[in-house]
Amino acid sequence: MAVLKTKLGTTYYLKKGKRGETPIVGAHGGPGGTHLSIKPLLELATDRQVVVYDQIGSGRSSDIDQSKWTIETFCQNLDELLNHLGFEEVILYGSSWGGTLILEYYKRNPKRVKGLMFHSSLICSKHWVEDAKRLISKLPKKTQEIIHCCEKVGATDSKVYKEAIDTYYKRHVCRDLKAYEKKKKSKARFNEKLYLYMWGPSEFCPTGTLKKYNGQSILKKIKVPTLFFSGQYDEATPESAKVFASRVKGSTFKVIKGCSHSSFRENKELTKKIISDFLAKSFK
Repeated sequence: MAVLKTKLGTTYYLKKGKRGETPIVGAHGGPGGTHLSIKPLLELATDRQVVVYDQIGSGRSSDIDQSKWTIETFCQNLDELLNHLGFEEVILYGSSWGGTLILEYYKRNPKRVKGLMFHSSLICSKHWVEDAKRLISKLPKKTQEIIHCCEKVGATDSKVYKEAIDTYYKRHVCRDLKAYEKKKKSKARFNEKLYLYMWGPSEFCPTGTLKKYNGQSILKKIKVPTLFFSGQYDEATPESAKVFASRVKGSTFKVIKGCSHSSFRENKELTKKIISDFLAKSFK
C-alpha cells in the first residue's frame, strides 16, 4: 500500500496495473468506510491502472478534525490523490456514499472526469429514506415497531434497535450471511463517529449533515459516459437508480441480479462483468 502526504494528512491507497487506457479511481462507502469493500475493483486493471484508497479520516488514512468532515474536504482529498498519481483524466467509480463523493467531484472538476460509475449510490437522501420506509414496511411487524419506537425516543444505541438493524441489513445490505458476519467481526478501521456525524445511527435513519443531501440537479449536467447499477434487493433500490439514470443523457442502467448493497461480496464476478461491459462499450 502506498501513501500520499498533504496538509490534510496521510492517505493510503492501492494501485494496480500499467498505464494504458483511462485509469479508474474508486471511492468507497460510509462516510467512514474503507477500501476493502471495493478492493475487487483492482481486478479490472487489465488494460489500465486502477486505484482504491482509504478516504482521509478512515481506514489506514489519517484522522482529521470533525470540522473537516465535509464534502469539500473529501473532494479535496480525491483531487490531491489524482494530482499525486499524475492522472490528468480519470474514470471515477463510487459505491454508496462514494457515489455522492464522485458526483460532487464531477461538479467541481467536469473536464478531468471522463466517465462515472455509480454503484448502489446515494444521490438523494429523500429518495433513500423513502425507499427505506418501503423496505422496512416488509419486515416482520415486531421489527418495524422496534425501529419506529427506538427512533422516536432516540434509543438508537439500544440492543433491540441493533438487532432490528441486523434484520434489515441481512436483506438489503449483505445477503451473504457468512460475508456479513465476517464484515461485522472485521478489524478494519471503520470510523463510526464520522459515519454518525455525516449520516446517522443506521443506514435507514439519516440524522447527520447528509440528511437533506440532494445531488439530482448535478445529474442533468453530466456529459460523460455514466453507469448506474444497484442490486436487485439493494437498499439503494434499482427503482431509484433507474430514475437517476433517466436524468443523465445516454447513461447505462443495470440491475445486479440476486444481490443487495454489497454485490462485490455477494457476486463479485457478476459485478465485475457489469463494469467491464460498460467500459468496453463506452471507452473503445
